[in-house]
Amino acid sequence: MSTSVIKSYHWTNTALFYYFLAILAWAPLPLASNRDWSTVLLSGLLLSGLLGYLLLLYFGHAEKTAALRRARPALYALIAVQIWVMVQLALGISVAPASTRLALLLGLALVAAFVLVLALVDSRERILRIAQVMVGCAVFQAFFASAMVMSDIDQLPFLDKIFLRSSASGTFVNRNHLAGFLEMNLAIGIGMLVAQLHRRPATNWREFTRRTIDTILSRKFRLRLYLVIMVVALVLTRSRMGNVAFFSSLLLCGVAGMVLQQRVTRNAVLFFVSLLLIDMYIVGKWFGVNEVVQRLQRTTLETEKRDEVARDSIVMWQDHFWFGTGADSFFDAYVHGGYMSPDSLYYRHAENDYLEIGSGFGFVGFTLLGSAVLSSLWQSIQAQRRRRSSLLQGLGFASCMGITSILIHSFTDFNLHIPANSLWFVVLLAFAWVAVAGETGAGKGVDLR
Repeated sequence: MSTSVIKSYHWTNTALFYYFLAILAWAPLPLASNRDWSTVLLSGLLLSGLLGYLLLLYFGHAEKTAALRRARPALYALIAVQIWVMVQLALGISVAPASTRLALLLGLALVAAFVLVLALVDSRERILRIAQVMVGCAVFQAFFASAMVMSDIDQLPFLDKIFLRSSASGTFVNRNHLAGFLEMNLAIGIGMLVAQLHRRPATNWREFTRRTIDTILSRKFRLRLYLVIMVVALVLTRSRMGNVAFFSSLLLCGVAGMVLQQRVTRNAVLFFVSLLLIDMYIVGKWFGVNEVVQRLQRTTLETEKRDEVARDSIVMWQDHFWFGTGADSFFDAYVHGGYMSPDSLYYRHAENDYLEIGSGFGFVGFTLLGSAVLSSLWQSIQAQRRRRSSLLQGLGFASCMGITSILIHSFTDFNLHIPANSLWFVVLLAFAWVAVAGETGAGKGVDLR
């Protein structure tokens, strides 16, 4: 077994990495960057980070990592999407040019974030650090959101919330988007715990007891508590699809992960069973999981209004199948373009990411985006199957579960149109390529185990 070696970086490279972590920490705070000014600010920060990386590359203080080279298909697809949005603007396809221009700016910034993760997260220490920061952001949101709900605080001066203040929403406008944010971070936390699972069962009670004590006294136990806190907040959002997406992706990816990583051991089974049973039935019972179940039971075609906007969105996409109405132009096309049915409500979004992306970007843009997502999801599966590094397998699991959860949630919501959540999703896409191509530092002795 080789000894882990800490990679040596130029101080500017390290500074850029922590600058990117600071951007991640900032993004969820101003209503998930879901206002024009905060979207522009977030985009500027990310694009300046990409410029910094290109300068480091030019002066020899950074390198093209194996993950960056391997991820070229997904990267080219994401770049092609931005070129397509430029075409929509140039040819006058967009019915809302101002909104499409803002979408282009954010899209370019997300490409920058994708590159920065691939280029900067190239060692064990940096994988653990970025995971720590992202989970930390979610724990803050969980504490903050839960405290507001339990203390009956409806509003704070700097958060102009207008939707369902009685449910946990943190610094997000909508509870469903906090749920999406928590889903992705729960996946990261679980992935980091998966990386620490023992590959073989305890041979006797003495070893089992020693492992149990080590777990309680280690950071692993603290991370497990963080997961409990996030699950509590997820239940308090009362988000139906948020909870369904999380537990469905946990069950699906948990079973697949044990098979792919060849870890069908007693420890692994007990770990995933504890996540499902303890979190869902014990913690959830105390903090209102029954209310989520009741909301699911009361959901019918008569009580649910989002089916009308979905129906109208399908008609919109059919009319603009190939080229779309323009990125982020849904509201203008829906309300002013004659697609809003008399029995529907005013919606700024289609309440379905697939329909909104399809109707806005058209089949061309939808296909390009889909290829980037699906290729990344496939790489996360390959990382779990092929890599022998526990950390890279865990990172692959985190990516796989996080992507799967959002893909499920996207059938009834629009998390991918919330800047902070779309940033987190892009980071998860990049994690898949880091996991599958995690290198030994091109001969520089970096051990990612």
